[in-house]
Amino acid sequence: MKPPCEIVVKHLLPALRAMIAKELTENYGFKQEESARKLGITQSAISYYLSGSRGARNARNYRVVALKKNPQVKVAVKEIAKATAGDGTTTVQTIQKLCKTCIILRSGEDLCRMHMETLPSIGETCNLCQLMFTR
Repeated sequence: MKPPCEIVVKHLLPALRAMIAKELTENYGFKQEESARKLGITQSAISYYLSGSRGARNARNYRVVALKKNPQVKVAVKEIAKATAGDGTTTVQTIQKLCKTCIILRSGEDLCRMHMETLPSIGETCNLCQLMFTR
């Protein structure tokens, strides 16, 4: 049994972190150590994210490509990177932005498709994510 949140944690969150790390290093001039400190992860994780050996690989490239193409995710990554870079946003507010991004992903078709691929026994008629976010 694999709930959708497991897919988010194992596949989508690393891809989001990789996108945020890339944004911090490329657009804000952060060094890997500084990005790692701000994101609360190790410098080696940042290195893996930037090289594509973590985040992209774990999320299978087609998933990362779909994530990068999602306009809502693009905006969220830019906002999270800006907040992380120090625009006066609190850590709690930054985490809220990340959680809102997760909700966006969970309410769309991409996560449902990944969930069905991972757990074919749920069938094509699964509406678990929609039920969770309509209450």
